[in-house]
Formats: sequence, structure tokens, C-alpha cells
Amino acid sequence: MTIKQPVEVCMMDFATLCDNGATLQLDHYQRPYVWDRHKVNQLLEDLDEFRHSGNGQKVYYLGTLLLHRNDEKKARYVIDGQQRLSTLAVLYHTLHNELPKGLEFHYRSPISARNLRVARKLMSEHRESALEPSIVEQLCFTVITVEREDLAFTFFDTQNFRGVPLKATDLLKAYHLRAVNGPNVRHVESLQQICARRWEHVQMAGPRRQDCEQQDFAPELFQYYLWRARNWRGNKKMEREDHDSLLEAFQQQSVGGGEIDEIPLYPGYHNQFANSLKLQSSDDYRLALNPLQISESAANLPFTLRQPIHKGICFFLYAQKYASLLDALLYQENTCHELEAFREFYRRVVRANAYYLQELFNLALLMYVDRFGYQHLLAFAVGLELVLGGLRLEKSYIFKESPLKYLRDAPYNLLDEICGAYRPQEVMAFLRSEIERSKGYGNAVSIVLSKGVQGRYLNALLDYFNLDGIPEGDSWVLKGWLGMEK
Repeated sequence: MTIKQPVEVCMMDFATLCDNGATLQLDHYQRPYVWDRHKVNQLLEDLDEFRHSGNGQKVYYLGTLLLHRNDEKKARYVIDGQQRLSTLAVLYHTLHNELPKGLEFHYRSPISARNLRVARKLMSEHRESALEPSIVEQLCFTVITVEREDLAFTFFDTQNFRGVPLKATDLLKAYHLRAVNGPNVRHVESLQQICARRWEHVQMAGPRRQDCEQQDFAPELFQYYLWRARNWRGNKKMEREDHDSLLEAFQQQSVGGGEIDEIPLYPGYHNQFANSLKLQSSDDYRLALNPLQISESAANLPFTLRQPIHKGICFFLYAQKYASLLDALLYQENTCHELEAFREFYRRVVRANAYYLQELFNLALLMYVDRFGYQHLLAFAVGLELVLGGLRLEKSYIFKESPLKYLRDAPYNLLDEICGAYRPQEVMAFLRSEIERSKGYGNAVSIVLSKGVQGRYLNALLDYFNLDGIPEGDSWVLKGWLGMEK
């Protein structure tokens, strides 16, 4: 009897790897296929160089693969190597008009579908001049196969990944999918599939690009919004996010324990009556204490930005809530009058401001909508922009650290004020005090309209308020803003 070892290492060619008695599959935690045309072309050029090198080498080495063997399902799950194997599967199909036996990769993400089509087109064009079917017989890997799932994920978290390095958000996805639990294996797998699909919604949120090059929105969501909303508080020394700080905030600091798949809730604008939520295997929500189904937009989920994040399901619902909220606020088509008016102001004025001040505007905007919904949205947006516009007109140059310096130096932290307010009017009063404190508008008369970054910004602001020139003093700013409420 052959005893299978917990870890097996061997050299294996591509054909043997695919047709080896157990199918090759992808688990829920794997990200989409993300190789772009540059990486595909690079592989094709490397294969051409190998084929024409004439140095007598019989195999082309493609690095290490990491697999998790599941004997019960007769499957091997790819932990590291899915980008290379997916590309080779497209290459095999291009050369042989069929997929390799034993390779059963299933991608649902539109990101994967688009990139796979690009790879197929490039290979079809390349085949006419360079590729030969025999090349796939010379492809070889070092294959590490592990038996236990916990060991597989230890490798997954620590492996020096080749191809496209994993981003912090990819690692967070894998970590929290592993943390999903339930009363039985089937229930857990169902919940993991639901969470994986919800993560794809997070990835597909964000700006709609006309060139169809839709990018993964998750890194932007966590870096520019979620991490900063939770960490830029008080007047302490504030820093910018990095790979390790993202993992610490959303992995190490996530709360474990609790009832199976039950998520504790905290009071907020979207929750004033429930203390826990369950994601059911039917992909519906159930709120306790009143059994109430809520199958509406994920943007209405009863979470708050600064609440504790519990491991597993909570992480995915939390991420999807704020991806959906940003999507509805900034990118999706909508006929809401308040939203249309806000977007017109955003397009005409906010976009004219410095990039780093736009980042702070977007963050404060998300925190306000999370707290108050669309109540007084336009008035808040204009007031907020006048605060940040004062910084733009006061300083000739806006650097990366300018938003952090503003938050540190102000008597009160803007983001804390938004999170701690009970009524929108409290936020408006704070913005008014900040506008009055600003020195930028008093200096506006010395700025030449439409000349330089300050002149162009001031011109956009005056144009929005229908002013032909720069009024004397700085009271015109408050008059223009306060007049909007009448």
C-alpha cells in the first residue's frame, strides 16, 4: 500500500500535471485571471526564444506550482500558479482546439472573461508565425502537493509568489474565506461561494472606463477609503496605508468567535433596531431580533465604517456594503435629483482641485453618506469643498502629506466630527467654522484667473456660483454656500 506524504515534491511536465487522476481546480479564494497583454506577450516571446535557441535544452522550466490535494473530491486545488496554468490552458486550446484533459478551471468574473479573450486573441495571432503544438510537451514545473488544507494555506500566506504578486486584498479575501464557518461542510461551502461572488461585486465596482479596461476596485476601496476612515482619527500622528498595515487592520485585528455564521451589529444610520445579522445559504439576510428579510442593495446593509470587523462573512458583507455605496454615489446611473446636482458640482468644481485634496473629499463624503444618507448631500459637498478649496488657494503646491497635515493641525478632526455628529446640521456648523478659519479666500484677489492650478480652480468655483469676478473680501464664499439652503 502506498502511503501519501503530507508534502510531496516532484518535477512534472504540463501534460502529466493535467491528466494525473485528480482534476485540477480553483478554490473560492482565488482571484480572477489578471494577466494582461504584456505578460502574455512576454511568455510567448520567451517560448519563441527557447524554441529557436538551439542549445539542446529539451524542457522549458516554468517555476513552482503549489497544489492542495483533496482525495475525497478527487481534486487538486491550485494554491499558487493559477495565472500561469490558465494562460497555458488558453495556449493549449489555441494549438490543439481543445482544453487539456483534467484541467477544470471555472471563472465567473467579467475581469477573467475579458483577459482570457485578450490572451486567446494574442495567441491566435502569434500562432501563424511562431507557435507549434509540440511546444506544450516541453513545459515543466516543480510541483509541491500538500495534503492538509491548513498546511496549504500556510504555504499560501508565506510563499514567495511568482507571476503577479498577491495584493493585500487578495490575502484578505483568502483569510476571511477560511474563517467562514457553519453547522456542516455543505453549509460552509455554500456560504464561501456566496462570499466569493460578493467579492467579485466589490472588484467590479468603481469608475466605468470607456476602454473597457475595468480594474479590480478592491485595493482602491481598502486603501483610499476603508483603512483611512478607520485610522485617520484624532490629532495623533497619522500615516498612510501600506501592505502590512492593511493586513493588520483587516486580518489581525478582526474579531473571532461568536455564533457560527452570526454577525454582531452596532448602532448606526442604517441600523437602529437590530443587534445581529445572518447571511443565509439562500443568499438572503436575516436580522435578529425581529425576523426580517432584507434583500435590497448591499449599500443598505446595517454596518458602520468604524465598527469592529468580525472574521469571515462579516468581512465580505462589510466590503460589499461600501463598494456598493461608493458605486451608487459616484458611478452608477441615477435619476435622483439630489444626486444629479451633487455630481454636477463634483464634475465642475471638485475635479478641478488638487488630486490629494480630492482623495480627502471622497473619504469625507463616504463617511457623511454612511452617517446620514443623501440628506443635504449637495450642501455638505459644497461646504466640504470650500474647506478644501481654501487649502488649495492658500498653498501654491499641494503635496501628498497635505491632507494629513490639515487633519492634524485643525482644532478638531474633520472625519471625527462627521462620525460623531447626530444631525447633518452639526456637520454644517463645523464646516462653516472651518471656512471662516480659512486664509485662502482672503488671498483670492491676488490670484490671476485661469492661470496656473490656483487660477483654474478659482475660475471653476466662481463659474459654479455665477460670479463674473473675484468679490472683495472673503464673505462671498459663505454667502454663496448658505444661499443654497434657501
